[in-house]
This record gives sequence, structure tokens and C-alpha cells, in this order.
Amino acid sequence: MQLNTLSLTDFRLHKRRTLEFLTPTTILVGANASGKTAILEAIYLLTSGTSFRAKVIAELIAFEREFARITAVLQDDAAEQTKLQVLFTRGVLQGKKVPARTFFVNDVKRQRRRMISYVSSVLFRPEDMRLVEGSPGRRRGFLDAVLSQVSQEYERAVRAYEQTLWRRNKLLVQVRAGEQPRTSLNYWTQALLKHGLLIQEIRRQFFGHAAGVVFPLRFQAVYVPSVVSSQRQQEYAGREIAAGHTLIGPHKDDFRIELSLQGEQHDVAAYGSRGQQRLAVLWLKLCERSYIQSHLETMPLLLLDDIWSELDDDSRALVEQILPEQQAIITTTHLELAQELQYKHPQRTQLVSLV
Repeated sequence: MQLNTLSLTDFRLHKRRTLEFLTPTTILVGANASGKTAILEAIYLLTSGTSFRAKVIAELIAFEREFARITAVLQDDAAEQTKLQVLFTRGVLQGKKVPARTFFVNDVKRQRRRMISYVSSVLFRPEDMRLVEGSPGRRRGFLDAVLSQVSQEYERAVRAYEQTLWRRNKLLVQVRAGEQPRTSLNYWTQALLKHGLLIQEIRRQFFGHAAGVVFPLRFQAVYVPSVVSSQRQQEYAGREIAAGHTLIGPHKDDFRIELSLQGEQHDVAAYGSRGQQRLAVLWLKLCERSYIQSHLETMPLLLLDDIWSELDDDSRALVEQILPEQQAIITTTHLELAQELQYKHPQRTQLVSLV
């Protein structure tokens, strides 16, 4: 699927704006606070049903407006078009209570999952640098978001695991206090093992897939699972009761990204430059894109927010190499860089100035 047009009505700063995507690469150029990221947010909403910025839906609606609307027209390889639309309200429209979000496909109301099945996207934004330098919880969140897109089985397992973990941790505290017998843990321990094994197996599949993703620099993701098994659960049982919470399992998993230089592997978080760390996150996003494509058989849109910051000339050239492979929408404040890319690839690149 290709994104042909995007129309925004009272969406954040955009009262009325329609964009046409005429080439594989579109560069949105404008100063800070010109609405560039809001456009990527709107596209991401169409592909996921959620915002990566707004805490509440009301934030998406322009000031003193009752509703906001995002409309997009997609086209497949057979030139057939599909219209997607999301309507956002403050819960009341023309004096009547209405849903905060309503999804439409070809003007017919649909469930969220049905709408987002038509197109997917992979988003890079500056905050994603925390995937390298941030907490293990952020990296686990990335894995869950990617894998849940392509596997309802994984999504269900994560949800069940979290519920089981909460219940088991509560029981551990009660067992420690002598309020419950140790045997009360048995059912929840087995349930944790069942869901945990599935989660870790699918995570291993993702990292196995990532090993085959081609990139100009030689990155690799090293999975560091907190292995869960019946034997390890027995080994940790006493310590978990003493601690009052579960010490092993997917909720403790992590991974790191390494860069191969002169035959040696280096942890990008510890030894990489800011530019190398930025490229490492981009590589990880391309792994996400490749994994989604392999399962959903559609090429996700690539959304790159301020990708060129902190990159030297050589690193910017590496970014250019990946752009022809899919439809990409880039935001930047650097007009000269955008013009340079358009000059190199005039048939594949368009500039859109936001004023």
C-alpha cells in the first residue's frame, strides 16, 4: 500500500491541510513548531490507532474545536484505492455523547483493528535514542509493540503474563508474611512458565530475523533473556518469597546493540558516538520494518522525524541508501540537506514546505 493523500481538519496546529505524496520520499521542511511531527503523528494514528505523543485525545483537537479528522487515501499495486478516516471528539458532538475515536474504512464505520490492517508504519523519532541508552523496560516495550502488531498470540501472552505476574507477586508477599501456604503459588508459577516460554520464543524469532537485515554498518542485537524454566523457578523460589516479587522471566529481559569495528564487537550504548547510536536505532527500526513485512506481506511506511540531527556527512549518506526501498516521509529543519537530497534523486524525492 502507498499513501497517496493525507487531509487534516482541526488536528493540532493544522486547521485545514491536504498533502499529496507524489514520490517515494517526501521531505517535510519547516521551523520548529510548524506542525511537521503532527503530520507524522497523524499517519501513525492511521496505522496504529494510537498517538505516540498525546496522553488524552483532547490534545489532538485544535483549540476551541469540537472535533478533529484525519483522512487518507491509499493505493495498492493494482491501483485500487482505499479511504481511511479517524474522527476524534471531546466526547460530545452537537450536544450528544459520542465516542472519543471513531474509525472508518471507505466511509463505513469499522473497528480499530480492521482499519489498521490496511497499512502499517515504522516510526523513528529523537526519543527513540532511549532504546540504546535508556532502561531495559523501554527496550521490552519496543519488543512488545512490534511483536504484538504481527502476532495476536504474542499480544495475548503478554497480557496474560502481566496479569499472572501481578497476582503471583501479591501472593509472594502473603506467603512471606505467613498469610498463605507456599503451595498457593503453584498454579500461578505454572501459568507464568507457560506464557513466559511463548513470549521468549517469539522474541528469539525477532532477533533471529534481525540478524539477516542488511545495513551499511554491521550492527547486531544481542538478546539477554532472563531464562524461565521449571528448574530455574525451583531454584529461585526461596529468594522470590524473601524478596516478595518474581525475580526471573520475560519481565526481566533485555537486549543490547553492538557494532562490529575492526573485527571486534562494541556495545553501542557504552562506546558508540551519538551518530552511531542514532544509526543503531535506525537499524533497529529497519529490523522492525523487515519483520512486519515478512509477517504481514506489506511494506510499512517509514516515518523519520528529525533523522539527520547529530549525523556527519558520511552517516547522512548511509541514511540516503535505505530510502529507495520503501515509501518514506522525513521531517527536518534543514532546508539545505533536503534540497541536496532532492537534487541527487529528483524523480524520487519531493519537498513540502510547512509555513
